[in-house]
Amino acid sequence: MRPLIRSLFLLSLSAAPLALAANPSPVASAAAVSATSTAVPVQPQSEGLDQVEADVRELETTFDSLRREVTMIQEQDDARTLLIGDPDVHPLWP
Repeated sequence: MRPLIRSLFLLSLSAAPLALAANPSPVASAAAVSATSTAVPVQPQSEGLDQVEADVRELETTFDSLRREVTMIQEQDDARTLLIGDPDVHPLWP
């Protein structure tokens, strides 16, 4: 009984966004229409654009360093697993 209730709960969570997407509220669609119809193209500011590009480059270098670190940790873990075996498989483990 409990797995059935859990699965119904998860099904309701996954189906809720689909139900809302099928029937959008008229208030939200009216606001979107009015916002798009009165939009004026804005010229990008070069100072702000330069700052954003610098931030993006900084984030890319941070992501690259994190990827290298994760790869190094995975390689160490794989080498350890090859050397001593899987730590979760033990003859005395119940």
